Amino acid sequence: MSIIANSTNNSTQLVRTNWPGTTSTVSPTINSNSSTTNPPSISSSISQENKTNDSPLKSSTSIQNDDPMSESIAFDRGILTYPLTNYTFGTKEPLYERDNSVQARFQRMREEFTTLGVRRSVEAVLLVHEHNLPHILLLQLGTTFFKLPGGELNPGEDSIEGLKRLLNETIGRTDSTEKNNWVIEDVIGNWWRPNFEAPRYPYIPAHITKPKEHIRLYLVQLGESAMFAVPRNYKLVAAPLFELYDNASGYGPIISTLPQTLSRFNFIYK
Repeated sequence: MSIIANSTNNSTQLVRTNWPGTTSTVSPTINSNSSTTNPPSISSSISQENKTNDSPLKSSTSIQNDDPMSESIAFDRGILTYPLTNYTFGTKEPLYERDNSVQARFQRMREEFTTLGVRRSVEAVLLVHEHNLPHILLLQLGTTFFKLPGGELNPGEDSIEGLKRLLNETIGRTDSTEKNNWVIEDVIGNWWRPNFEAPRYPYIPAHITKPKEHIRLYLVQLGESAMFAVPRNYKLVAAPLFELYDNASGYGPIISTLPQTLSRFNFIYK
């Protein structure tokens, strides 16, 4: 995979290499005049294959204080991150939203709420690094809309199995004979939609007795190398944490708080 340095905004644009069964294209140049800086574009994805099933997260360390009757636990958690250039990217058929507008989405949510109750959604946080700077993989639709891979769970579906299904649908390689081996780690966030409206919060407001949607964020450990496939109507971008921090106007309230959420982990750069 080739790398093109962008001297204007210090971003890195990737040029995808060819591999059988996919279409290789060059990611569009990042527009430095835009009010929101687009992160390094990866253009498209294919299935994940982890080298190991062992979790890289460090075990907790027990620390005793001077009081023999008490003991405190300090957690030193590590996340293995591998270079973005370790991964291969391709394309697959477009993936369209179930609803053709935001209004239609909330109308369907309202209708389903009466029979199914609170909508359950799951989203994945996948980390890579460039030059020892952590980046998060995001799906980009259009020029200004970014989201984490994931989506709605089916009624009664297990959260972990549902997230694996959604990852396969969004960025999994469909022509692979080997199953994607998604290693799903910690729950790192819970967000709630109190009404049939856009705002979401990391808590349930006091006056809300029946929230309309629960969004759960999971940390997903990537292997040393993997192959991804992104629908042709999306782009896969790697956004550095410093670009996301305090940038709700560009990335929304959930993604822009991920730098704080992930600050409790130690990044281990391979």
